[in-house]
Amino acid sequence: MSTSNHDLAIGMLNGYVESMIDPQCAAVAVKASANTALLIFRTLSVISATEEAHYTERLRRVYERRQGRPA
Repeated sequence: MSTSNHDLAIGMLNGYVESMIDPQCAAVAVKASANTALLIFRTLSVISATEEAHYTERLRRVYERRQGRPA
């Protein structure tokens, strides 16, 4: 796993979390894009399974809060 690719992937995933929090962004679109990115990063072994689980859970919780449901 290339360190620069890993750093880029983590930066992108953090950006998706921030976008999910932003009320100006469409939560459904951000969620779909983030899930696609997670799938690609994991398939290419850019992120670990632990990191994938961490970001999947973070995105799920933020999405649930945006929808007004308890996370």
